[in-house]
Amino acid sequence: MKLQWRLIYSPPLSGSWNMALDEAMLLAHSAGLTIPTLRLYRWSPPAVSIGLLQRIETVNESACSQFGFDIVRRPSGGGAVLHQHEVTYAVVVDGRICPEGSSVMATYRWLAKGLIAGLRKLGVEAFLPDSNDQSRLSPHSITSFCFARTSAADLTVDGLKLGGSAQARRRYFLLQHGSIPLQLDIEAIEQIFGLSGRKDFTCLEEALKRKVSLQEFTEALVAGFSEALGVSFTVSGLTPEELRLAEILFQHKYGAEEWTRERKVRPELTSKVAEILAQGDFR
Repeated sequence: MKLQWRLIYSPPLSGSWNMALDEAMLLAHSAGLTIPTLRLYRWSPPAVSIGLLQRIETVNESACSQFGFDIVRRPSGGGAVLHQHEVTYAVVVDGRICPEGSSVMATYRWLAKGLIAGLRKLGVEAFLPDSNDQSRLSPHSITSFCFARTSAADLTVDGLKLGGSAQARRRYFLLQHGSIPLQLDIEAIEQIFGLSGRKDFTCLEEALKRKVSLQEFTEALVAGFSEALGVSFTVSGLTPEELRLAEILFQHKYGAEEWTRERKVRPELTSKVAEILAQGDFR
């Protein structure tokens, strides 16, 4: 019997709104208000997302401004990512349904099966690095750029990093979101992250040596998740509770400078979130 999940296609949104929606989905699912969900979305304007524990000084803010890119802090860890030519995915799910166990690495590897299956439909054979092969991993790269380092949770093609993912957790429940770039803006990457002489990373169009449309990519990704994880999707939208949570999270967290710069949230956030969740319909 297939698992029943929601599938949400979101319009392009700012980085702050995208992160608010992702966390709102996690909160609603952990409160029993929603079923597991796959959300696919884009960023307008393009944005650099920094990991939960990263210092904002690790990216060139002036270069971001010159390119017209926003900066947002994610609720998840990991390195900084330029979200530009891509469709981002976000999954919220109870980690306890993972057949390989509910640990961070077990759930990474489980969800990676869906990503790998989707990429295979496009003609790309992607792999998770062997966590025991330290020569393939570079978790301590001096750059802040996520794609310049490879962890055991990342997808590689011919030894080059193609996709990165990161998780945030609320008890057993997890939010995993990730990036598989269709194209790379090397000039922007070099200026924002201080890189030169790449190349430990690639993009989908380089791997395939052809153009890939957004529709082709999203259709392949959805089919990959469905087949590899045994999921039946119902296309839906966000619930009223999720939209209210996202608005609160945007106002008091992701849209606020103190969060982006210093990882501080406004004190009224917790009580406002609790009030919305307490009013949710659990039937």
